[in-house]
Amino acid sequence: MIIMTQSITGRNTPVLIASTVETILLMGAFIAGTATMLNAQFPINQTWLAALLSSHLSLGLLSGLGAVLLFTLSYLSDRKDLFRLSLVTVIFVAIAAAGGLAFYATYNYAFSYVMALSLLISIISSCGCIVYSL
Repeated sequence: MIIMTQSITGRNTPVLIASTVETILLMGAFIAGTATMLNAQFPINQTWLAALLSSHLSLGLLSGLGAVLLFTLSYLSDRKDLFRLSLVTVIFVAIAAAGGLAFYATYNYAFSYVMALSLLISIISSCGCIVYSL
């Protein structure tokens, strides 16, 4: 029984869990942001759109914290492939955050596209962490 438990819970299990949660958070942030952009005129003056934007911001903040956690866990796992993928995830989550802040400050839609593209790249790299940690 102990041997079977050790084979199931390996060194990459924390990375697998963190990357799965990170992917879910990133997808939620992407969907909420896309729904906000498709339905809103800025500045927002409707309550349900404000709630949707608030969920996008909350999921974005949580995905930033999750990306840092994923990066730390992949560093501790001593696997270069997981480390590189989590590094890409952290970098593109940071770029998405910068694009979102720039969009909020200027209402320039080019920053919205930067944010969306960065979120897509970070979703792909966090999915890569899931695959490589299996």
